[in-house]
Amino acid sequence: MSTLRRSRRGTHRSGGVSGLFWWVVVSAVCFSATAAHAQLPSGLTKSRWAMDDPEYAEKYSVGAEKTNVPGKIKQAADARFLKDSSGAYLSGGLTAFGQSSNPMGSLELGYAGYGTSYMTNRMGFIAAANEDDYFLGGELGMRFQTPTRLAPFVGWGLFAGASSKSEPADDDNRDNDDDGDVDEWGEEEESFDGALMAIYPETGIHFWWTPRVRISGFGRYLVTTEGRDADSWYYGMSIAIMSK
Repeated sequence: MSTLRRSRRGTHRSGGVSGLFWWVVVSAVCFSATAAHAQLPSGLTKSRWAMDDPEYAEKYSVGAEKTNVPGKIKQAADARFLKDSSGAYLSGGLTAFGQSSNPMGSLELGYAGYGTSYMTNRMGFIAAANEDDYFLGGELGMRFQTPTRLAPFVGWGLFAGASSKSEPADDDNRDNDDDGDVDEWGEEEESFDGALMAIYPETGIHFWWTPRVRISGFGRYLVTTEGRDADSWYYGMSIAIMSK
């Protein structure tokens, strides 16, 4: 996608910034509605950390003896009860496509589910921008992780997005910004600039703050349809609220 590989002097991004602002607002409202039902962090120093989950509580209703170190470790690490859990996640990150030296900040809102205790599927919608460009897109992916409270993972995903560009239009005899003036100084025209797709491997780590709240960090390598010069790393953090 050409806009992700070049800079434009004097670009006016008010339309894009406005759209991204509302995307941030909608994402925050939607995620806050989910997060409102999440419990506060607890059990950070307890071996039976997930007693609020019925399945976990039944399994560890009688805890391991204080002298049973392997039993205590098993209780503290076990997250197999997550099977069939699902919920919303909010993610943010940084990436730079192609030869751009100006990273793009991104915000993603999506939904993830645990098909088993060691595998998740997810789907999300993304908005990203820097001083030069902005785009909207979506992604889906799969991750495999250990069924533990601190869970390393590997996975893959597919991303697809579309970008808009803004170009000088102060000499085309048109009122491009609908303000009643034709060809005033600095007038610009926005138009669809193209699409970008990427497939990526990723790795990262989850930490279950509570039986419902998951914090994650990850890194992805985007292999794009623009060619190898446009491939890039993407680094991000996310928080998810899960329930059954």
